[in-house]
Amino acid sequence: MYMSVNDRLELLMKHFDLSVNSLAKQLDFSRTTIHNIISENGRRTSPSHDFYAKLKESYENINLNWLITGEGEMLLDESQLMAADSAGEYKVKKTQNSDLQEALANIHQELQSVNQRIDRLENGL
Repeated sequence: MYMSVNDRLELLMKHFDLSVNSLAKQLDFSRTTIHNIISENGRRTSPSHDFYAKLKESYENINLNWLITGEGEMLLDESQLMAADSAGEYKVKKTQNSDLQEALANIHQELQSVNQRIDRLENGL
């Protein structure tokens, strides 16, 4: 039987005994957003990247691969969680690197602006 990501999310909510309201509150989404993802009667929308990120942050043992593709088990086992922790450390370092790159880009942009002002002053003199 085919299950969509929406169906799998509903199954996950049942596993954790979550209502639409409780999941919405926990993930800081509106009740309507959660309802639109799992509702069979209304318009079914696909979860956003932000939704997946917040869900994983709140429930570390959820297997996002299963949720998105239906492959694997619903929940990660202990060894998979340990591997995810190692990947999380990489993610933190990667995020810090991204922050540094952004700061460097901002400094480069400010430097260009200063150089343009110097050129204008030199040409005006």
